[in-house]
Amino acid sequence: MADLAGFFPNTPGFSAIDFTVNAPTLTSETNSGKTRRVGYGHQFYSWKLSYPPLSQSQLAPTAGFLAQTYGPLLSFEIVLPEISYTSLAGQTTQTIQTSQTRAVGEKDVTITGASGIENILAAGDFVKFSGHSKVYQCVANCTSASDGTATLYFAGGLTTALASGETLTITQVPFTAVRENDAHQVTVGLGGLSQLQIDMRETW
Repeated sequence: MADLAGFFPNTPGFSAIDFTVNAPTLTSETNSGKTRRVGYGHQFYSWKLSYPPLSQSQLAPTAGFLAQTYGPLLSFEIVLPEISYTSLAGQTTQTIQTSQTRAVGEKDVTITGASGIENILAAGDFVKFSGHSKVYQCVANCTSASDGTATLYFAGGLTTALASGETLTITQVPFTAVRENDAHQVTVGLGGLSQLQIDMRETW
């Protein structure tokens, strides 16, 4: 759960989001050029939010929210335009749940509740399990059988054990985030219009 209640303000809207998938890996190289690679088995996301030129009153909701985060100290939830939404048209509003338990490090789970819905998630979509702070990315199209069951494959091993009956958020997926830096800079130009960029990263 995030430290701060409520979501990061989505008004005013962003002009751009630079989104990065980070997969920490240790790499060593021998004199012959051969490399050895060891991954940590998970990945996390970071992004830069850029705003168009804004007046002081337009910037106020964002400035007020940033003030209470105390830099990277307190986490919050944010829904990112486009990224937090499935790429599938007409997404189901049915409640989709896990139907098995999975241990830390696992990268797939059986789900149920999508009866009559062939396409649940597309490769590249993001998903979040209830009770989890971590967001995972779907690596293959998730389609359901006639009984509404399917297998979801995702990148990054589970950071927390998954119980049976956990609900999936598959659209408007909220990322639990912190600011990357202790400070943020507001550039005030001619006419009093301000420009702002904010670096954030996922946390759990």
